[in-house]
Amino acid sequence: MLTNYTESVTSAPHPDVRTPPLEAEPATSLRVSVARIYRALRVNADWNITPSQGSALARIEQCEPVRLGVLANMEGVSAASMSRIIESLEAQDVVARVPDPLDGRVSMVKISPRGRELIQEYRSASTRAIEAALLTLSRDEQSALRESLPILEKLSEVLQAGARPNQ
Repeated sequence: MLTNYTESVTSAPHPDVRTPPLEAEPATSLRVSVARIYRALRVNADWNITPSQGSALARIEQCEPVRLGVLANMEGVSAASMSRIIESLEAQDVVARVPDPLDGRVSMVKISPRGRELIQEYRSASTRAIEAALLTLSRDEQSALRESLPILEKLSEVLQAGARPNQ
């Protein structure tokens, strides 16, 4: 059974592996489904950057230019880890360091033209993959998904705001 689980994590779902029904464990089912969708989109887009690099790149795009320390805090990693991530993105020419206008001793990070191209390519490939997958759904399934989008967006906002379970 462990082999089946491993196969389901690394490839298409194995027929013997069952995701818990949504009614039984909604948080677990949603987490597993979102992770599988995310993984499939990364594979289909052939982005060639790590999830940490992709997350940092998206965050830089939202906040640019941004100081490394601020970026590290927003991403929940150490300054040293963020520095390594930025160095690897710089080596790929997707970000650039610029002087902080308020303090010339400090550098900030912004997206390079190549980085903007990479982000657009990834988003286009992901959108095409989702569109193709949506075509495999029935009209009723597409309608149900469309109706759930505001709820998923709200959930996304709550999670991005750092919601914690009540204790």
